[in-house]
Amino acid sequence: MNLASGNEDVRLDRPIGLAGGVALVVGGVIGMGIYALIAAVGAQAGSALWIAFTVAIIVSAVGVAPLIQLASALPRAGGGYLYTSRLMNPLLGTLTSSWAILGGASCSAMVALGMAGYVVPYLPFQVPVQVVAVMLPLVFYGLYLFGLRLATSLQMIMAAQLIVALGIYGVVGATRYDLNFSPAPPQGTGGLIMAVILCYSVCMGFQVIAEMGEEMKNARRNIPLSLLIGGSIVLVIYILVGTVFISSVPYDFKTIKAMTAPLLDTGKTFLPDFWVAFLSLGALSAGLTSFNAGAIALPRELFSQARDGVMPHFLGRIDSRTRMPLNAVTAYFAFTIFLVLFDRSIDFYGVMTAVGILLMTAMIAIAGVRLPGRFPEHYAAAYFRLSGLWLKVIAVVAVTSSLGFVFLVLMELPVVGAIYLAWSILVMIYFRFRLNWLKSQGGDWEERFKRIPGYDE
Repeated sequence: MNLASGNEDVRLDRPIGLAGGVALVVGGVIGMGIYALIAAVGAQAGSALWIAFTVAIIVSAVGVAPLIQLASALPRAGGGYLYTSRLMNPLLGTLTSSWAILGGASCSAMVALGMAGYVVPYLPFQVPVQVVAVMLPLVFYGLYLFGLRLATSLQMIMAAQLIVALGIYGVVGATRYDLNFSPAPPQGTGGLIMAVILCYSVCMGFQVIAEMGEEMKNARRNIPLSLLIGGSIVLVIYILVGTVFISSVPYDFKTIKAMTAPLLDTGKTFLPDFWVAFLSLGALSAGLTSFNAGAIALPRELFSQARDGVMPHFLGRIDSRTRMPLNAVTAYFAFTIFLVLFDRSIDFYGVMTAVGILLMTAMIAIAGVRLPGRFPEHYAAAYFRLSGLWLKVIAVVAVTSSLGFVFLVLMELPVVGAIYLAWSILVMIYFRFRLNWLKSQGGDWEERFKRIPGYDE
């Protein structure tokens, strides 16, 4: 395969428009959480479910606000590494990027295993779930060999199917039931808080769009607009679908919490068979859009590190045919398959995902505060711009909410904390050796960590 010798020879393709950006946001956030966790949220919040989703999405939106500003000011590939390395220091940038990669690959592994568990019972022959789970990354990797345009088009189709499926459930259900928007949670304040925490876990994924700054048309405008439009769609779907669900069943905490297919079970009571099947297909689209969004975005972290020489240079090459960082994509998929073969529970991968994404969010929030002082010209050119005071207030909220949620999930599975600690130590050791090697090669390695690589449109 013909590879360009470096980024100077071939620039990244820009196939993603506003519609593609919205599809990445919607697919990256919704995932299968709405299908799997809506029962647990409904059991805790009851008719106050709408409050739980509203609070969770607002907190999540506040958390990514610094990232939106950074992506609008500096639209580049691999934002997690670039922003923290330039606005804090290269070591923290490398750590932040490594957390995002581990969290993102864990998400891909989680979706692969979830999809495999969904598909295996319908196969005419017996196949281990792990084997089917490995097939999903391999199939998508084959898709990416044809370039990002095909993957983006597929994302748009699947996201549209998911939106229509959930929209039909919500709209038809709203005509059949008297929707209850009572603000009084049946399990009290504690139940509402637990519901908000559960909702927050299905409101992560907004970060993927910030990785695509050099592959979006008019990125300074379309990244913030993708987040605004996509976030609004997610909020409406979550509140509408959740309220229809909780209004369609008599409230009983144990009965609702025990439901394994809440949307399908309730959908059968007011939807024709065709639309029930279409809603079921939506679960498949939800998982695949989540997988595709992460698999599109996270390899850009490896690519971004490689442009600085932190990762081996071959990971920073752009394929001259597809104009994608194909070596970085290959490495990311290999890592995802390794995690699938590691053979842990879906809950384990879910906690791994949450910790990685939230640690990245906290670090970028801190980095975002330094943007106006460090790169005033880029800050002034941002399509979305926060004032200094608001930027600091939002950063405090983002860091507090992110690290607070990390603490909560690690209380459930403390081994994940040990894994991230060990991973961080290995990354720091690697960075030190790599930095010493860069110094031995001479050149302008110090200046390399100061410049903004890549290209504006």
